[in-house]
Formats: sequence, structure tokens, C-alpha cells
Amino acid sequence: MGRKGDLMWKMLLPIMLLIVCLAGCRKQDMRTVIVAVPGLKNPACAQIIQDAFMRQPGIKAIRPDFQQRTMTVTYDSMVIARKNIEFTIAGAGFDANDIPALTNAVAALPAACK
Repeated sequence: MGRKGDLMWKMLLPIMLLIVCLAGCRKQDMRTVIVAVPGLKNPACAQIIQDAFMRQPGIKAIRPDFQQRTMTVTYDSMVIARKNIEFTIAGAGFDANDIPALTNAVAALPAACK
């Protein structure tokens, strides 16, 4: 190859690498986690937790289970981490797995959720 061939490769190589990187990049990684929420007693408690998630990007679905006292959360792990989900629930005033509820949030809960 001559100078022209070398110049062409120098121009094409970055473009080819960019195309390969963009084609292989994930845009979403949907996951589902079940979080133990011992204080999940009734629909009012679930609504408090769901309202807390309204401020969180990446949450696709939240489903309470009052019998098991769990919340099933479907989320995009490229946007929010599992621990952030637990901390959001704790910030709403409820224990979430091994994350304790924030004391001031517990104090603000209605009596039916304490």
C-alpha cells in the first residue's frame, strides 16, 4: 500500500470502530427484583412506596404482594441499580431487605403503615 492506502485506513478505522461500538451497546437491561418489605400491610402503604418511585427514572412496574409482604419491581438496570430501589423504599419509611427505614420517614407514615 502506498500513502493513499495508509491515509484511507487512518480515516476508516475510527469510523468502523464507532459503528461496531454503537451496534453492540445495550440501551436497556430490564430486570425484576422482589424486595422484602415487612411493613407492607395494605394498599395505603403500597401507594406511599409507589409515590416514592414516581421520582425515580428507570422504574417500569411495581407490584405489591400483601400476603408475602414484598414488592416486585421491574426496572432498567442501565438507569437505576437494585440498591437504589431498596434505598427508595427505605426513604419512604419501610424496611427493604437489609436496608432499614429512615427514622424521619417512619415518623411521617400514617398509623395504618407503622
